[in-house]
Amino acid sequence: MPNSATAAPAAIKWSECKPGGVEQCGKLTVPLDWAKPGGATIGIAVARVPAKDQQHKLGSLMFNPGGPGGPGALAFANGAADELFAEYRDRYDLVSFDPRGSGGSSQLACGPVLRAGVPVFPKNKAEYDAMVASSRATGQQCLKQHGELMRNLDTRTAARDMDAFRAALGDAKLNYLGVSYGSYLGTTYAQLFPHRVGRMVLDGILDHAQGPTALMLAEAKAMEKSFDKFVSWCDEDSKCALHGQDAGAVWDKVVAKADKTPLQVPGYGPVTGDVMRMSLPSFLPRVDRAGDVWGGFAQAIALAAKGDGSLFAELTYVGDPGTEYVAVSCMDFPGELKGYSDARTRIDLAKKIAPRVGAAVEDWAITAACSGWPIKPSNPWQPTPVKGIPPILITSTTVDGSTPLPQAKGLARQIEGSHVLVARAYGHTTFFNAPCAQAAMASYLIDGNLPPKRSTC
Repeated sequence: MPNSATAAPAAIKWSECKPGGVEQCGKLTVPLDWAKPGGATIGIAVARVPAKDQQHKLGSLMFNPGGPGGPGALAFANGAADELFAEYRDRYDLVSFDPRGSGGSSQLACGPVLRAGVPVFPKNKAEYDAMVASSRATGQQCLKQHGELMRNLDTRTAARDMDAFRAALGDAKLNYLGVSYGSYLGTTYAQLFPHRVGRMVLDGILDHAQGPTALMLAEAKAMEKSFDKFVSWCDEDSKCALHGQDAGAVWDKVVAKADKTPLQVPGYGPVTGDVMRMSLPSFLPRVDRAGDVWGGFAQAIALAAKGDGSLFAELTYVGDPGTEYVAVSCMDFPGELKGYSDARTRIDLAKKIAPRVGAAVEDWAITAACSGWPIKPSNPWQPTPVKGIPPILITSTTVDGSTPLPQAKGLARQIEGSHVLVARAYGHTTFFNAPCAQAAMASYLIDGNLPPKRSTC
């Protein structure tokens, strides 16, 4: 399908998501394989929250919450629009969708890819082989269950689905706000459909030019800083469950003990030290507008010190059933491991850069989960050059453990005419952590006012 091809508009039948609510839900029908537009189809769950001032609205503003696989339609159906987008409610119809494989859009349900009991940080070739075999078995089971859907989950496909949604809404241009992985989805859309880009904000940047090792090391460095900031917060804030203690020392002791004697949590696999370590990508990157993540982390450590590992069992990447997250990642962000020696080298490099966090970062979770994936990547690591679009706004906090600041600067070099705003704040994305950047986003998306090309707030 040519990059400039027009997505065929498809009618969406809207209905109330909940009785009496303003949120509207529907289904968008798109080709299962965009290379075969006349073939099998798939349903994409979509949601819309109509602008309060329909007479003066600017059109639609599409939001992607990240992931891969973050179900935006489900979030809007549950009231996220009023909670997080109050400043946009008058001027935009707020819209989002559940990417194929997630939420209400033909869910994958193949079980966890990082399975309990399977090594995550292999210490020898036998453990590495077990990790690869587990990944391969899960991928093959998914193929049996979901067939061609598994081969059509990559980000380029999601971008085409997004353009079909734009067309179905009747919008000539796409106005867009994408956070975390949503930044890469937006970048991909802009590369495929530059003439359809309206006002676009990309926040918490995932730079597809990085490659797995560079990204893992950047994440490890930022996550180590994040852990240090968490320890300082516990020292200063009485709300921390570990206030008055050395939070870092308590963590070290709890993890070392679990390495020898895993904690048992009914309904979950044993909570080992590695299971705890793989909770760090969930606990360390703050998202202030979405909840008190650090408070939960401190509570998890305090409970584990008393023998209760339940919070770690619930929020670790080990055993997480989100198959769509891995299935998309393996298509676009493969680990590209060349064997045990390569895996060991990467783990050791991360440990050298980040002594406490090591390789317990999101990119390594993807690398391990994709280590034996049976489907060849459709869009492996490479730059995403974008030309011929209106100026877009790229934003980042100074310390983001999930999508480190250098990625924002790297993407800006690939997108012609982009503006970069760096917020002097801590946490994952400015949308969730930096009021000054939130104000700049609104000023651009509503009034068209961009900050200077390279600015801070």
